[in-house]
Amino acid sequence: MELKDYLAALRRHWVIWIGAALAGALAGLLVFAVTPKTYEATSTVFVSVSPSIPNSASFVQQRVKSYPEIVTSEAVLAPVREELSLDVPLAELRTRVAATNPADTTQLHVTVSGSDPAEAAAIANAVADLFTDVVETLETPSSGDEPVNLTVVDPAVAPTSPSSPVLLYLLTLGLLTGLFLGLAAAVVRSRMDTTLHTEDDLRRAWGDSAGDTEFLVQPSGRARRSALTGQAAGTLARRLELRAEKRPVRVTVLSPAPSEEPATRAFAEQVSEVLAGRGVRTAVTGSLTAPAGDDGPRVRLDVADPLVPLRVWKHVAEHHDGVVLVVPSGRVDDQELREMRTILASAGIDPLAVALVPRGPGAPLTTPEEAVGTQPVPPAPKPVPATGKQAALNGSPRG
Repeated sequence: MELKDYLAALRRHWVIWIGAALAGALAGLLVFAVTPKTYEATSTVFVSVSPSIPNSASFVQQRVKSYPEIVTSEAVLAPVREELSLDVPLAELRTRVAATNPADTTQLHVTVSGSDPAEAAAIANAVADLFTDVVETLETPSSGDEPVNLTVVDPAVAPTSPSSPVLLYLLTLGLLTGLFLGLAAAVVRSRMDTTLHTEDDLRRAWGDSAGDTEFLVQPSGRARRSALTGQAAGTLARRLELRAEKRPVRVTVLSPAPSEEPATRAFAEQVSEVLAGRGVRTAVTGSLTAPAGDDGPRVRLDVADPLVPLRVWKHVAEHHDGVVLVVPSGRVDDQELREMRTILASAGIDPLAVALVPRGPGAPLTTPEEAVGTQPVPPAPKPVPATGKQAALNGSPRG
């Protein structure tokens, strides 16, 4: 598949990938709703060193690197657990406490997570306070001089919003995951689709030898908006107008899919409207075997059912000027088109054209009576009774 084929598949099956993307976003929203909320509270401890220590800056940076391990030690957490009367095991409390030392700083961030924001803040402050006491005890030599001094410079406060789950993250993840799966499903669906959507699909299903059959499709790009080439009905109308200059033309119009008769009739009506606008008297009927008549329209379009017996197709081959197949995009299977060509070939019919029309609900079925052009034929005027001198000239009695 080329890039244009992928783009066509995504445009054709947009419902799949858009639906999958929305489903992914809804799944992310559902995960956010059912996932327990976790809050984080952080206390900041500043570590300073006594000026009497040589190379105090490098000394304190080296010492502070080992402090995160002390924060989660039993010497700090056990007293906190007893002080706050926490009903959690020490191992579980250790998993909820984390300490980090930002690079090239003498600060220490003590972060505590939990489902209760107030409790998380209380634990973070208690751990920071106990940590400063433990470190100062460990760092104070027997001489009594304190080489380092720890101060809680930013106590923890109860957070107002959870740290996880993050709604935006889950929505984005769900949306992108659903979109990726939807795009893949649309491409796979397009590869497995046997219905006809493009001119390439028509030619592939029709076979190598198209003969005199013309493929009428709606062009892409700027040509789609062209009044000359933008509609298959207009192109077919011009072809029939040329034929009708010499003698009346009778053409059978049908779709290989029996269920698409409304779309077939709508297409025939469009052709009739174009011809009527050009001054060509046209009729759309539903009878293949009715005689055309001497005073009939210049162009007669008979909407047919593809399931009629073979003898009817032989009648069409003898008395009609051609057959036009109407293929609504995405509504006709390639096997249906091949079978229709086989049926017509068995009756000696080579279709004039195969028209690929946009997919739509189709026009409602109408009675198979003739609809000449777009305006009904006015009835003949009623005769006016002659009176006076005119009656005498006509030899009629006077009243």
